[in-house]
Amino acid sequence: MDNNQFNSNNNSSGSYNASQAGSYNANSQQNNAYQYNQQNAYGNNGGNIPPQGNMPFYKTTKGIIAIALSLVLILGLVYWGFNNLIGYTRIDLAKNVSLKLSGESGTATLSSSDVRNNVDYDKSNEKLKTFVNSIRYSVSKNMAIKNGDKVKVTVVYSESLAKECKVKVTNAEKEITISGLGEKFEDGSKVSSTIANKMKSDADEKMKQMVTLIDSTTWQVTPTYHSMYLLKSSTDKDYVVAVYDLTLLYKATNRSVHYYAYTYTTTGVHTNYENTSKVWNGNTSVRIIGNNLYGYGNFLQTTDHILISDPSMIESNITNYSLFRGRTVSKINA
Repeated sequence: MDNNQFNSNNNSSGSYNASQAGSYNANSQQNNAYQYNQQNAYGNNGGNIPPQGNMPFYKTTKGIIAIALSLVLILGLVYWGFNNLIGYTRIDLAKNVSLKLSGESGTATLSSSDVRNNVDYDKSNEKLKTFVNSIRYSVSKNMAIKNGDKVKVTVVYSESLAKECKVKVTNAEKEITISGLGEKFEDGSKVSSTIANKMKSDADEKMKQMVTLIDSTTWQVTPTYHSMYLLKSSTDKDYVVAVYDLTLLYKATNRSVHYYAYTYTTTGVHTNYENTSKVWNGNTSVRIIGNNLYGYGNFLQTTDHILISDPSMIESNITNYSLFRGRTVSKINA
């Protein structure tokens, strides 16, 4: 082997090494450039950072915004709940609303003063007391009230005061079906004995007052209950008339006569008579002019002003008076 061949081989070996080294360096540079470019694509200058697709959502921009919005919403709900549920006292203003009505079915009236209400709340809380004491009422119907009517009662309150007093009103309306009003009697025979006896008792008291108006120095007057009647109207209020036989003793001559007088009422003439405030009406006075005795006030008399002493004429003459005209007369047994 000569040196030239040996050198040639050495050159060949050198050539191989050069080629291998060049190839290696080229690949190495290409790999480094790829890695650098890949890192730069994610905005990094070095280190091994996972690609975007593998990053946790909460670390992304969208994730951070979503979390922030969720926190704002939660805090808003907590604030709303505290101010509207936790920080306020919830009160049902209409739970215990009721109506106190009296009168006759079909003609009864209703106003806010007839509303009764016992609101449930902490009466030691001055703010709540201030609010409850400020409420008022309105009703959906106030005239011609009858049994079976549905009336809506609305509790009227100040929303600004409710907010100031930390009150959350849960209900402020209630519908009430009317019941318990007195019903008109079909005729005198339908008046119960209990009610008829109470009517007679009230009429007795009124007649005693009426006869005291007759001069007691001249007359001695003795009233005796005779009969009682229902005067019924199809379109207006009904009356009850109680008739008494008045024995009049003229003290100067000791002579006595008798004539019929009456007292009447138009209040409570229905099935709730016992629970209604009643007013019985009437007055009497007598006077002698010449040889004639004249009766004034509530004496029964004919159309030509002749006092009635015949009991058979009572019913036919009751309706002579304008108060009772147009009404049917039926007897009440008492």
